[in-house]
Amino acid sequence: MKLSIFLAGYRTQNWLKLYESISNITIMTDYELVFVGPYPLPEELQGKENVRFIHDFGCPSRCYQLGLLHSQGEYVVWAADDGVFTRGLAIDKALESMPQHRKGAVSLTFVEGATSKQRMFGSKVKNRVKKKFEKQKEKNPRSMEWVMGKNPFLVMPEISGHYLVIMNALIRRDYLVEIGGWDCRFEHIAIGSNDLAVRLQNDGAEVIMGEEFMDLTQELSTKDHRPIEEAHIQNDMGLMQKLYNDPAYRGKTKIDFNNWKQAEKVWSRRFKSNDAEYKEEQIL
Repeated sequence: MKLSIFLAGYRTQNWLKLYESISNITIMTDYELVFVGPYPLPEELQGKENVRFIHDFGCPSRCYQLGLLHSQGEYVVWAADDGVFTRGLAIDKALESMPQHRKGAVSLTFVEGATSKQRMFGSKVKNRVKKKFEKQKEKNPRSMEWVMGKNPFLVMPEISGHYLVIMNALIRRDYLVEIGGWDCRFEHIAIGSNDLAVRLQNDGAEVIMGEEFMDLTQELSTKDHRPIEEAHIQNDMGLMQKLYNDPAYRGKTKIDFNNWKQAEKVWSRRFKSNDAEYKEEQIL
């Protein structure tokens, strides 16, 4: 199989629309779409040979790690379920421009609406950070968002400012597994993917910018986003600072792929353990 698309998902009402938009990013038919999450696969997607579902109640980073674990494609790309894939064949173009060695990756972009910006910042993020973000975005939106040295959430003297930001990417599966995928101490992958981006580029990966491949401006309920906002503020942002203030971590490349097993089986920010019908045998 050439391509695996995987994602952690809660918004099952959007999954069929997401599946039907795959033709916007590739003309390939040799692909699979892997959903990982707590809620059952919608009836409309059941029985489709190129759709698989992994049942898990863990945090998003754990679910993405499980998506990678179960993926079968030579190449993988991770996505989100609060939007759709945009027209332009971004995956096919990324495959054409992919560096011709195993350490290549193409960082893919997305478009967000006002609702998404509200989600990103949240009510508790300090105003000075938000103002700095908006000011830099006005000057140069693309460089602010996709170069670490111009992103206020990632500006740290311990991280090379020229490193590219990765929120979503196309990459060879075997190399992503070798690096260890996501560090599941980060509960969500928004910041966790940039720890991954640093480790990839520390390892000599050649990361290039690709095109827009998702539209996250869909008008969906934001109530289910509160645990993610809390994870950013209460855990992930501080963890990024803590790790990269540690001289022993700054040059980190590979981590243990099985670190997902140390993450909560039932994500306490979203679920109470007695609310989740968790079954150990559902996880390999």
